[in-house]
Amino acid sequence: LNTLINLKLAGSACAAEAEGSGDDDYRALVCVFLFGGNDSFNMLVPTSDEEYGHYTKTRGDLALPRTGADALLELKDSGIAGRNFAVHPAAAALRSLYHQGKLAFVSNVGTLVEPTSVEQYKKKNVRLPKSLFSHNDQRDQWQTSVPQMRGSEGWLGRAADLMQGSVDRNSVSMNVSLSGNNLLQTGRTSTAYNITPQGSVGLNNPLARELFPAGSMEEPKSENDAAQRSLFESVFARATRDSILKDRTFSEAFNEVTLKNAAPQNNPLADQLHAIARTIGARKKLGQKRQTFFVMLNGWDTHQELLDSHQLLLSNLGRALMSFQKSLAELDVEKNVTTFTCSDFGRTLRSNGRGSDHAWGGNAMVMGGAVQGGRIYGDYPEALVLNDGLDVGNNGRLLPTTSCDAYFCELLRWFGVPAGEMANVLPNVTNFLDPKSADAPIGFLA
Repeated sequence: LNTLINLKLAGSACAAEAEGSGDDDYRALVCVFLFGGNDSFNMLVPTSDEEYGHYTKTRGDLALPRTGADALLELKDSGIAGRNFAVHPAAAALRSLYHQGKLAFVSNVGTLVEPTSVEQYKKKNVRLPKSLFSHNDQRDQWQTSVPQMRGSEGWLGRAADLMQGSVDRNSVSMNVSLSGNNLLQTGRTSTAYNITPQGSVGLNNPLARELFPAGSMEEPKSENDAAQRSLFESVFARATRDSILKDRTFSEAFNEVTLKNAAPQNNPLADQLHAIARTIGARKKLGQKRQTFFVMLNGWDTHQELLDSHQLLLSNLGRALMSFQKSLAELDVEKNVTTFTCSDFGRTLRSNGRGSDHAWGGNAMVMGGAVQGGRIYGDYPEALVLNDGLDVGNNGRLLPTTSCDAYFCELLRWFGVPAGEMANVLPNVTNFLDPKSADAPIGFLA
């Protein structure tokens, strides 16, 4: 109870601070979750002669060529002295965003409980994430940022608890999802408001119509009528009324926003990001200074046919992100929205014959007007080799060199979570950095 009271007080203070700021204070975080585990060492590839030699030897039949019709797309500058990199040949849109300074890579990120070395991992004298290399567990841990245990709250949910403050129960949540209920946006008091690319979906069932005939939103005025209701009916009636009000509030604001920039055809992710842009365009009508969004893209569990499936996935991802960034420019909020990727885990460096298997550290992306793009951040492995360097064993599973906590902390600092409250949102963050330090955890956000 004491924790909840303190959280509510802190949330009210954060909400009041945002409310008193100008429109430029609006911030949104957009999570694009690559569901299944992105083989991100084929998304971002070292191309200096020695490093590329290690890459081709280790990856075998999965290695991408530096020359020819389907050659890797070289990046002009990596921001890392003496090292050259390229992106997958299907990622032309990602390279364009990178060269525009609107996209950056964060290398070799993964779930960690505390700083860990390969030696500590092998001797098992360090706390490790539970059920490493498991889809369900690692996916949840990216969303809770508490990898040592099963959690019921996500780090964006905890941030919403803190920042949304005391709001009317009929207000639409600052957390909006286009991929259904999710752990990331679930807090103690916060949940995600679910929409589709077409907007909010209202209730349409006989019981709702019976409770609220002709669209009535009034609670029963007669005490006798109220007393005759069962507890279930009463609770259901309130929940139904709240849902209908939220749908009306959201739909009215959402439907007023139209964009000249159209989403690419046959690209479901682009359709979902287009709806997010329209929701951001409705922020003033919805009364939101802070918003978070969650969208999931399936298909990244590439045990088989990695080369073909990865090409289509990265092409669609890049085109969707490019279109989304154009929509944000149209709304004049490029600097106010930061998009970032998450995935279950990286994948093994060694081929299994047709694809790659579950691993650990992987490369992520951040995009937006506040991103100091055109650079690779973090510590990209010096050599992609087996049974040496960062390989913890079993076909090239790389130990992360950047913790999820550092990655998320930088996003949350920009979002407006106070340094003194950061440990309430990211319980392990002080194992890796001092959230009160003036120094940015990684440096990719201005």
